[in-house]
Amino acid sequence: MVNLDKELRDFNYRRIYVNLEEIFPKLNLEKVRKRFFSLESDNPHQTIFNVARELWNGGYEAILNEYGFWDKKYSNFSGHCHQCTPALGLALKSLGFIVDYLECRRVNEDYLESGIIKPVSPMEEPNPQMKKEFCGIGRIPYCCLEVKIGQDNFHLTGKHLKPKGEGAIALLTPACYRDFVGVFRHQDNNNKSGIYLDSVVPASNPNRLDLGRMVVWKKQTERDPKPELFATYLRMGLL
Repeated sequence: MVNLDKELRDFNYRRIYVNLEEIFPKLNLEKVRKRFFSLESDNPHQTIFNVARELWNGGYEAILNEYGFWDKKYSNFSGHCHQCTPALGLALKSLGFIVDYLECRRVNEDYLESGIIKPVSPMEEPNPQMKKEFCGIGRIPYCCLEVKIGQDNFHLTGKHLKPKGEGAIALLTPACYRDFVGVFRHQDNNNKSGIYLDSVVPASNPNRLDLGRMVVWKKQTERDPKPELFATYLRMGLL
């Protein structure tokens, strides 16, 4: 049995394996698979896009309501990244994808350029309400998924893709995404994916970080003056 609260407060980089029942204690995986089975495509990128989009049509609420959630403070769906990310991971896992949940914390861009992971103190969080929460957990948090397709890994967050009409819209700026691959282009830059995050490699010394494990990615919405960087410290293989 994994103590998720304890694991999330240990900032030493590592990989663990977590049964989905530990995140969703009333889980019925076959029932989840039946819910999302119709969204499968011969193209795995299309399947991922279909699922990420469809979850916003009541799917997130249904997962938390039917299967529970390990963190009682967030048992009611509010759009929080730490609800969206594992729920998307659950849906993709039910369809046979290999999925890792990457727990991350905000890191200093200047130090990263030298290949050094230096966390940004939660005391630097400008939002007073969030500052109190972040100080309580010892980090400025975010999370994403790593999904394997063939020999390649792709990173995404469920929170930052929303349905719009018959299509969808990416909620992060184009600077946060990798060059286009898959089926969904960023609405503001057709050369960029609108779903798969880019990995940051320090230009001055690219060998200092093992980015095959410690994925670093950028988050910037239209409200943010510049991208914030988030580095993985806990990699959770979903079982």
